[in-house]
Amino acid sequence: MPSTISLQGSREKATSSVDNPGGIGISEFLGAKNFLITGGTGFLAKVLIEKILRTNADVGKIYVVIKARDTAAAMERLQKEVVGTELFKCLQQIHGTDYNSFVERKLVPVVGDISSTNLGIVPELANEIAEQVDVIVNSAGNTNFHERYDVAMDINTLGAFRIMSFAHNFRRLTLFLHVSTAYVNGEKQGVVLEKPFCLGDTISNEPGSSHTSKYKTALLDIENEIKLAFNSRRHSDDSQFHKEMKDLGLQRMVDPVVLGYGKGLIRSFLGDPDCILDVVSSNEIGEVLRWSFF
Repeated sequence: MPSTISLQGSREKATSSVDNPGGIGISEFLGAKNFLITGGTGFLAKVLIEKILRTNADVGKIYVVIKARDTAAAMERLQKEVVGTELFKCLQQIHGTDYNSFVERKLVPVVGDISSTNLGIVPELANEIAEQVDVIVNSAGNTNFHERYDVAMDINTLGAFRIMSFAHNFRRLTLFLHVSTAYVNGEKQGVVLEKPFCLGDTISNEPGSSHTSKYKTALLDIENEIKLAFNSRRHSDDSQFHKEMKDLGLQRMVDPVVLGYGKGLIRSFLGDPDCILDVVSSNEIGEVLRWSFF
């Protein structure tokens, strides 16, 4: 779900541009705006980038943060995983032979990583972004539900914190939009209510907080983690090990199966007839994100 932080009177700026009787002024608000988008090669960010470029040709630059070894590799990923995909076919038809030059003017690949301070962006480019960007969209995250806790925390929680810290340097920032995840927990039935917490309850018992001893600060013990992994392997027989690896392979096959079914390549497959599958169109999510700009 997207959440927004409005800065420097963006509401007033957006409201002042509502002149079009056929809309509420989103297109006018986005005109000439410069964006910084993290997770640009991800599922939702690509949808958002395409929608912005298709509906707002007068948009400024979109700086797309891409994890890569250098600028050339980032450009290659941008071409292969974003602008060269089926999703951008409509945009290609609109611009025709000018498509490549249009994309080059609008999209700027940025070598970066949300696990680094200032996203690991080289200082000169980081200064340019801080001077030019009006809107930040943080869509980077780890969607592996079986990820190690410290890795998931570093990317999904501390990553957002680092982007917020980087945003403090921006001169003309009007909006910070955070997209938390593309998935929700669908295993529980009925109405699922959030557990209410009193102020401080969520961290008061955490190691390293002001209520715990300074000697209990949580630290990673890599040596013991490696030893634990080797011990687990040594105490399991080969059949169990192969079964676990097979299960891992099946988990990795879920995405291609769903994709193949959506494209009509797989006409049917066995499953639980009572299973409820809730699917929300990515186009609807992209539209919600655009509304969040206003």
